Amino acid sequence: MSWDLYHSRSERLAAEAEAARRAGDRGRAESLYQEAAIAEAEAFDQLPSNKQRSRGITAVSAVALWYKGGEYVTAERLAYRYLSSGQLSSFAEAQLRELLNVLWSAHAAQNAGVRFVPGDVFVSVKGGQVIYGGAPLDLIVRKVEGIQAVLLRTIEMLLARPFRRHGAAGQDIQSMFRPWLFQAPAGSYQFAIRVQEPAQRELWEANRPELGTVTSTFFKVLRATASDPETELQAIVPDREYREAFLGLSRNLAPTGKTFERLEVRDAGTPAEPIASFAVETRRQINAALRKVKPRQPTIVTDEEATVFGILRAVHLDQDWLEVATAEMPPTHIRIDEASEALDDVVGPMVNRRVLVSVVRRGPRHLYRDIELDE
Repeated sequence: MSWDLYHSRSERLAAEAEAARRAGDRGRAESLYQEAAIAEAEAFDQLPSNKQRSRGITAVSAVALWYKGGEYVTAERLAYRYLSSGQLSSFAEAQLRELLNVLWSAHAAQNAGVRFVPGDVFVSVKGGQVIYGGAPLDLIVRKVEGIQAVLLRTIEMLLARPFRRHGAAGQDIQSMFRPWLFQAPAGSYQFAIRVQEPAQRELWEANRPELGTVTSTFFKVLRATASDPETELQAIVPDREYREAFLGLSRNLAPTGKTFERLEVRDAGTPAEPIASFAVETRRQINAALRKVKPRQPTIVTDEEATVFGILRAVHLDQDWLEVATAEMPPTHIRIDEASEALDDVVGPMVNRRVLVSVVRRGPRHLYRDIELDE
């Protein structure tokens, strides 16, 4: 058989595996992924050594399929075989090394009896103050918290929970789905996040969406906010309040260009292309979408739009205000009212950070309209 026939068979089996995974049949999905991996490895063996790009794509695909099939040792051995051949392009070698890191973590978790929801979140932060293998700690902590916030909101949406404007996610969700942080190979700065399965699966599975939809929906939401925050996101998230929340949280992930230049999110099992890529222009697109999705506030003739720059010093959304200390010395503390529409998980990470607050001046009062980080 030729490369085309083996590869076509692999693609068909992988598509069937994905359908079985979405249907909640994890055992059948893993078996089909394993068959797809065998076919893809056969396809690799049909390629001559001068077809470097095709060999690289096929090699990464075969290892990723064994990983998705839950055969971590087989996937690891195959990755070592391909890397030792010396006949792969540099992009394929880099992706295989990334997969090896994922495989080691997955194997260690398996040995410890810990199971994760299908789909690993692989995050890269690049440019600006970020160097090879290192980044400012506060920057990475904020991005990890931001990814976690999007994940928790995704779970709440899938469970059709009433929209949460203030406070943390319910304790049942936080205890059922526990995000883990994993080391990733040095690139610019990279990390991986996996979501632990509920310890008592029956509590989730009774009249609930399939576990496999958690990360797949998460990826769809981030891809839509990064590439088409109006049309595509509305198709995935029809609820206006949830859509506003995802836009606000995704804007917190996007760079301004002052500290870093790009954040990319990928599925570690398919590392060839980023699922979502946030750049400076992405933040501008999200801002435009937020202006359209936010409900319009009543105005009066004397209202004046303005922006308050400074450090966010205090937040009390239950009492409808927040406070910003301006940059001049000594600073002026400006109280901004009507802030109850702000979301805790959007505003919370901004405390003691530089922010831009869009306000309406109405006489001596400043009325809240929007807030974003000025990092």
